[in-house]
Amino acid sequence: MVLKVTWPGKAGKQYTFDTYPIGTEFNPVSGVYIACKCTGGVNWNAFYVGETQSFHDRLNTGLEHHDGLKCARRNGATHLGVMIVHGDANRLRVETELRHVLNPVCNRQPANALASILSGR
Repeated sequence: MVLKVTWPGKAGKQYTFDTYPIGTEFNPVSGVYIACKCTGGVNWNAFYVGETQSFHDRLNTGLEHHDGLKCARRNGATHLGVMIVHGDANRLRVETELRHVLNPVCNRQPANALASILSGR
């Protein structure tokens, strides 16, 4: 059974994801995904937001090597929400917007990692 989960974006924009239990087999299409868990009723908690050129490659065959999804599962994620988004720039825009609005715990970087990136180390 597919669950429709809507996540808030910027300026009132809404994004609706088809949401499935982790372990569901996905097709090789591009888009944005959210590792999440229902916290009661229609309330969901997002643990990780990502984008990919192939849901199949990233969420099925590559799942065991995905540190963000490992973190999400450790934090209680039970489902993956997927939304087809065509075009690299569109995909990155939506993924970035949702990461900033939702601030999922498994996308956060420690302050020292950010400082290293900014200083070029």
